[in-house]
Amino acid sequence: MKILLITEFSKPWNNGWYYKAGFEKNGIAAIPFDPASVEQPEIKVFKLIKEHSPDFILHTKDELAAETFQKLRTLAKVIMWYPDPVIPVWLPPYVRAADIFFTMSEGLVEEFRKYNPNIFWLSQAFEPAFFKVKEITDEDRKTYSADVTFVGNLGSKEQYLSRRNSIEKIIDTGFKLKWWGPKIPRKFSTIPLLLGKLGRAYGGKFVWGEEYAKVARLSKIFLAFDSMPDIRKSMSARMYTAVGCGAFYMCRHVNGMEDILEPGKEIVTFRSDDEMIDMIRYYLKNDDLRIKIAEAGANRVLKDHTYEVRIGQMIKLLEEVF
Repeated sequence: MKILLITEFSKPWNNGWYYKAGFEKNGIAAIPFDPASVEQPEIKVFKLIKEHSPDFILHTKDELAAETFQKLRTLAKVIMWYPDPVIPVWLPPYVRAADIFFTMSEGLVEEFRKYNPNIFWLSQAFEPAFFKVKEITDEDRKTYSADVTFVGNLGSKEQYLSRRNSIEKIIDTGFKLKWWGPKIPRKFSTIPLLLGKLGRAYGGKFVWGEEYAKVARLSKIFLAFDSMPDIRKSMSARMYTAVGCGAFYMCRHVNGMEDILEPGKEIVTFRSDDEMIDMIRYYLKNDDLRIKIAEAGANRVLKDHTYEVRIGQMIKLLEEVF
């Protein structure tokens, strides 16, 4: 079996690399293709299909026109694995243009079935090969250690504002917090932010791979806020990655996530800022319990939620449908 992967591959942290590894670990040849990296991608994709004769084509967003994917269906089965918990206006034509559509949000399955009957929930996962830690030095401990860590975007978009507010409450309470992610753009409107408490708590860069794993291991609490917690099982790949790297993962509760990782035993969840502050205070005083939960979470992710496992689940569904 062969699969053509049409998605981003320009950065080493693009999910396409994780998918490729997952397919290859399941014995499936995966051909990567990043349309944004070539001229005339529509022509190039048909050449690749003629050259490799894949059984399946997998893509994730609007890498090519929806009409192009409709044409590709005459040559191979088209799979779309959509990685976001929202349905933007451009998406429905792509849902219709897929032979089978996977959403990372179980709560959106019925909504997507308005456009295509072959809709399934398939959560994201963790690819451990990209997050190996060779050693942890004293300099690493100085750089990456913190009572509370957040890894993600705190930019100006509306979806990030509640994160900012929650993180500021943590800092105001007196906890030592550090966050990592894309730099906040230097604009007149962001000067108060850059010079304020969040700016001072910034780790200085976006982290990935070994650095990300070091942040996960050396932080006492790894904090997370999924953007759509009311949508059932809409957890981002961040959860699997952080927990798989060994983090003690504390996050805003996502509806249904207890079916994936058990709160209180493998992760810890909160439903309000007040509860978040209380839990931070409690777990910072209970090192042994924190370590026990982190270890249980990592073991669960490495057993049940790697991309090798997830792609195996995808293949099983494909065999049932086709």
